[in-house]
Amino acid sequence: MNDQLRARLNSIQTVALVFGLAGLGALAFGFFTGHERQFFQSYLYAYFIPLGFALGSLGLTMINYLTGGFWGLGARRIFQAGIRTLPLMALLFLPIAYTFVTQPHGALEGGHGEGHGHGVYWLYPWTDGEMVAKDEILLHKAPWLNGQFVLARAVGYFLVWMILGFWILAKAKKYDETGDEKADGMTRLISGPGFLVFFLTMTFAAFDWAMSLEPHWFSTMYGVIFIVGQGLSTLAFSILFLSWVRGFEPFKHVAKPNLFADIATLLFASVMLWTYTSFSQFLIIWSGNLSEESPWYMLRTNNGWQLVGISLLVLHFAVPFFLLLHRRIKRDASLVPFVAVLLIVMRFVDVYWQVAPPFHSEFHPSWMDFVAPVGLVGIWLAYFVSRLKAHPLTSPRQELAVEAALGGHAHH
Repeated sequence: MNDQLRARLNSIQTVALVFGLAGLGALAFGFFTGHERQFFQSYLYAYFIPLGFALGSLGLTMINYLTGGFWGLGARRIFQAGIRTLPLMALLFLPIAYTFVTQPHGALEGGHGEGHGHGVYWLYPWTDGEMVAKDEILLHKAPWLNGQFVLARAVGYFLVWMILGFWILAKAKKYDETGDEKADGMTRLISGPGFLVFFLTMTFAAFDWAMSLEPHWFSTMYGVIFIVGQGLSTLAFSILFLSWVRGFEPFKHVAKPNLFADIATLLFASVMLWTYTSFSQFLIIWSGNLSEESPWYMLRTNNGWQLVGISLLVLHFAVPFFLLLHRRIKRDASLVPFVAVLLIVMRFVDVYWQVAPPFHSEFHPSWMDFVAPVGLVGIWLAYFVSRLKAHPLTSPRQELAVEAALGGHAHH
C-alpha cells in the first residue's frame, strides 16, 4: 500500500471514528437521561444498516465466486474487509440482545412508548410474560418467540456467518499466496451451499429481530426484502468507496469506467428486485384484505407515515431507476456516487419505515433517530478501513485475473 493511499484511508478512518464516537456519545446521553426505551428503538433501526454492509459483503462474495465477473474482482478487497467486520457487528448486537431477556423497571405506561400498547417490554411484546399469557396468538408462538431461544438463535446466526465468511477468506488468502487451485475451488464449493445457509439464517434473523416487533403479523417475503436491501446497500457502498480511492493504486488499476458500469448495473437490478419484492408483498396483503395482515400497512399509510412511503417510491425506486438507465451516469465515477449516496440514505428511510411505526403510530422522529445511524455507521466504517489496511490490497494472481478481465472488456 503506497503512502498516498494510506493517508487517504487514514483520513477516512479518522473522520468516521470522530463521527461514530460523537453519535454513540449522544446515544449514551439519551440513555442516561431517561430515554432508555427510545435509545433501544433508535439503536435497533440504525443497527440494520451496518449489519447490511457486513452481510451484503458476505452474500455478494459468494455470488461472485459462483458466477464470476469483473465487478467481483474489482470490489473483492472491499467485500473481504466488509466480511471481517462481522465480529464487530456481533459485539454491537449486545444492546439488542439485552432487550430479549430484560424488561423496563416499573414501565407500566406501555411497551411501545407513551400512550401505546400495554405491557412491560423494551422492544418486543413477546418478552412480557404477562402479556403472552393473556394473548392466545403470543402464547401459541411462545415456544419459538421467547428470550432465551431467540438469543440462542442469534448466537447461532453470527457463528454461521463468521464461519462461512472467514472460511472463504482463508481459502482466498491461501490461493493468493500459493496459487493452490484446490483452495480456489474450495471458495466456490463453499459458496454454493454457503449462500443457501446464509439466505435461510438471514431470513430467520429478520423474522426474529424485526418482524417480531409486531408478532401478530407475518410475511414470508419479509426476509427476502431484507436480504435484497443488504445487497443493494453494499453495492452502493462499494461504488461510493471506490470513488473515494480510485485515484490511488491498486484501486486506480481496477476502478475503470467498466467497473463502475458493472457494479451500477447490478445496483440497478437490485433496485428493481427490491421494488418487485416490496410491491409483491404489498399487493398480496392488500388484495387479501385479511385482518391478520392488512393492519401492518394501515399503520404505515396513515398519520404521516404515508409520506415516508411515498418518498421510498420516488427516491428509492423512480429516481435511481431513471438515473441508472443512463450508461454515461453508470460509467462516470464523478456522477454514479451521487446515486449511491441517495440509495444508502433511502436504505435508512426504508428500514425506519419497516421498524419504527410500531413504536410511534404518528410519524414523529426523535433526535436519537438521527444520531444513532451516525454513531453506528461511523464506528463500522472506521473498523472497516482498519480491516482493509491490515491485509494486502492485491496479489499477483488477482492482478493477472484483472488484466484478463480488462483485456476481454468483461461485463457481467
